[in-house]
Amino acid sequence: MTRVERGLRVEWGLRVQWGLGLKKGKRLRYQSAMNPNVTRPSGRAELTAITRCLLLSSLLCASNAIAGDPCGNPALGSCFEVRPQPGCSDAACCTAVCGIDPFCCDVEWDYICRQGANDAPACNTRVPSNDTSANATFIGIGLIPFTTVGATDSDVVEIPAECGGIFGDEIRRDVWFEYRAAVTGSARFSLCPTTGSGAWADFDPIIVARDALSMEIIGCNDEGPGCAGYPVLDLGVAAGSRYFIQVGGHDAFIGGGAIRVTETGSPAPTAQHDTCADAASIASGTTVEFDLLGAARDNAMCSDALDDVWFRVLAAKDAGVLTVRVCGADAPSRVEVVVGDCDAKHMCSDIADCASFAPFEIEVAAGIEVLLRVASSARAAGTLETTFEGVPACPSDRNSDGLVNAADLSLVLAYWGTPEQDIDGDGLTNAADLSLVLAYWGGCS
Repeated sequence: MTRVERGLRVEWGLRVQWGLGLKKGKRLRYQSAMNPNVTRPSGRAELTAITRCLLLSSLLCASNAIAGDPCGNPALGSCFEVRPQPGCSDAACCTAVCGIDPFCCDVEWDYICRQGANDAPACNTRVPSNDTSANATFIGIGLIPFTTVGATDSDVVEIPAECGGIFGDEIRRDVWFEYRAAVTGSARFSLCPTTGSGAWADFDPIIVARDALSMEIIGCNDEGPGCAGYPVLDLGVAAGSRYFIQVGGHDAFIGGGAIRVTETGSPAPTAQHDTCADAASIASGTTVEFDLLGAARDNAMCSDALDDVWFRVLAAKDAGVLTVRVCGADAPSRVEVVVGDCDAKHMCSDIADCASFAPFEIEVAAGIEVLLRVASSARAAGTLETTFEGVPACPSDRNSDGLVNAADLSLVLAYWGTPEQDIDGDGLTNAADLSLVLAYWGGCS
């Protein structure tokens, strides 16, 4: 039984290609007596199925039904995925949706059912992490998966009329990406499934490009040539420049997919300090910026596929602890530490974002340099922060006058029982520390 046969009427407000038929990816509008505003996208295969139902009978369409209660069956999968069978795996969510729209449990779990799950409190829909431009996901070239399930409308939903066409001039329920160009030329953002690139979408999407500084729209597409109604956006870009890519739907429709991002043009110059041998010298206790635009992977022993640049922390006169922290402004980052020369043993930090990166501590002998490989996603940028806490060459010399004598003994006695003059690191100034003063009386050697 189709939605038409269940008291819903079809509005044939469809795009026509060459006057011969319905265009894949565009809308078949459904209206119900309860909610005349409900609409959903439809592809050619879906239109074919509906036509078959209209022409044959409801019995043929009911063949997708499964035995037993369709709600809570783990074999059915997520309530946020479209399928030809009724029901979904989350019993509470399924029951809530079917209570409003029985079609979802009687016939199939279609786009309208997914929309119902998206909006039903019982379904505990999660908002995507890149729901706003402030939390845009940083991307380069490659196949980029996404979902707009749970996404909200941005502050500004209007788009150029020529982009939306007859289906309106708004982009709704959108997610955001920040793209930094590595070439001067052009970039393509494609959801076209017919090119064999792996791109796809299971709803009717729109791609909008904005200048990252002004937020002005500089490109928009909802229908690429020869792509059956799916968008392909070609954008002129400059190496190092940043752009926001916004992906959403017509009306309030949601779904998932994967964007194929490609670049054509002149590549950015090779990054400075791209190799261990050309590491930039910095003093300990400083914070410097890094930029991986034009960088490649060099002399890395950590198991990652990240690009990198190198820094050399100059030797300190005392032994001590060097603390390193990497803050990737664009993407999770890591630091790889080499004490000595490029061929020495490598130590690897975890890969983490700026907020969760745990400071990496390295014990360093006096006069020894430390090499740091800062690694992150291609074309990312951020900061490298170093601090150094030296350990005096003669810890028993409490006043640093070059001798261990009565003055040092007086300090130990004056702070007895406190951590103030602790020498051996046990947290208290006590007999153990007094013994160290007496052991090195006169000087350290």
